[in-house]
Amino acid sequence: MNNKNSWFYRHFLNNKFAIAAFNVLLALVIIWVFTKIAWVFQPVGNFLGIVAPPFVFAGILFYLLNPIVNWLTRHGLHRNLAIALVFIGVLGLLVFAVLKLVPPIERQVTSLINTWPETWASFTQWVTDLNANQDLIAQKDLNQLGNEIMSSISGKEGLIVSGTVAQIQNLVGVVGNVVVTVGTAPIILFFMLKDGDKFPALLLHVVPVKLRKSVKQMLHEMNEKVGSYVQGQITVAIAVGIIFMIGYSLIGLRFALVLGLIAAPLNLIPYFGSALAMVPALITGLITSPRMFIMVIVVFFVEWLLETQLISPFVMGSKLEMHPITIVVVLLTAGNMFGLIGVILGIPGFAVLRIVVVRLFKWYQQVSGLYDEAAAPTSPTPTGAPTTASDTPDKKA
Repeated sequence: MNNKNSWFYRHFLNNKFAIAAFNVLLALVIIWVFTKIAWVFQPVGNFLGIVAPPFVFAGILFYLLNPIVNWLTRHGLHRNLAIALVFIGVLGLLVFAVLKLVPPIERQVTSLINTWPETWASFTQWVTDLNANQDLIAQKDLNQLGNEIMSSISGKEGLIVSGTVAQIQNLVGVVGNVVVTVGTAPIILFFMLKDGDKFPALLLHVVPVKLRKSVKQMLHEMNEKVGSYVQGQITVAIAVGIIFMIGYSLIGLRFALVLGLIAAPLNLIPYFGSALAMVPALITGLITSPRMFIMVIVVFFVEWLLETQLISPFVMGSKLEMHPITIVVVLLTAGNMFGLIGVILGIPGFAVLRIVVVRLFKWYQQVSGLYDEAAAPTSPTPTGAPTTASDTPDKKA
C-alpha cells in the first residue's frame, strides 16, 4: 500500500493545519521549559545588560556613518582616513551643538523650572474654569473623586518614599551604564566601520557549506532592512525636531527649543511618538492663549505635511513592508516586555525575526515535500459515483 494514500499521511503529515498546530504546541512546550529553567540564563542576562548597550549604540551610529565612510572610500580615500575624517566631523558637530544650542536650551530649561509653579497654577485655574462651565459631571462627584485620589495618595506615602529611594538607586545604575556606553561605544564603532565588511565572511565560516548561500542572502536582507529603518527613523526624527524648533520659535511659543528637542526622540516611536510630542506643546499653548493654542496646531499640521509628503518618502528608502496593525501590536508587546528600549527597537527586531522565520519556513517547505502541490495524491473516486465515458475501457466488437 502506498504510504501517501494512508490515513495518517492524508490527515496529519499532509495537513497544513495539523502541522501548524503541532509546531505551535512544540513552541509553547519549549517556552514552558525555558520558564522553568530561567535561572540558568540569569548570568547571561546580566552579561548582556552590561555589554549590549554600547554595542547597540555603536550599531546605530554604524548604520548612520557607514554610508559616508563608503562614499569617501569610493572617491579614493583610504578607509582608515575616511573613518578619521568622519569622527572629526561628528566631533565638530558635537562641539558646535554644545556651543550654540546648549546655552539657549539651558536657559529655557532653567526658565521652565523657575516658572513651573506659576504654570501649574495657570493650568489648574484653567481646569477650574472649565469645570465651572460644564454640566456633564456634578460638582459633588468631582469632589468625591478628588477626595478618593488624595486618600489613596496619602495611604501610599510609605510606598512612594521607598519607591523614590529605589528609583534613586536605579538612577545611579543608569548613569553608570550611560558612562560606560559613551566611553566604549566609539571604540566599538571604529572597529565596526573598519572591519564591518569582514564580519559576514567570518560568520559564514561556521555555517555548513550547503547553507552558506542562503544564510548570506538572509544576512544581506537583514542588513538592508535594519539599516534602512535606522537611517530613516533617526534622520526623520532629527528633521522633525528641527522643524518643531523653528516653527515654535516663529510663533513665539515659550520653551520652543526644549519642546522641539523633546519631539525629536519621541518621533522614533512610530505612530505614538508624534501624539506624545503634541501633549506638552498643546498644554503650553493652551495656558498662554487660545490664539497660541491654534498656532501650535498649525505648526503640527505643517510638520505633518512635511514629514509625510516630503521627508519620509525621500529618506526612508526601502520599507519594512509591515502592516500598521502589525506595527501597533509589536509596539505594545515590545513596550510591555522591554519598556522604552523595546518600543524603539521592537520594529527592527521584529523585522529581523520575521526574515529568519520566513527563511526557516521556506527551508521546511523544501525538505519536507508536504507543500508540493504537483506531488499531492489524487483523491480516489467515491464508491458508487457514476463513471464517465473516458473512465470506461473500450470494448472490442
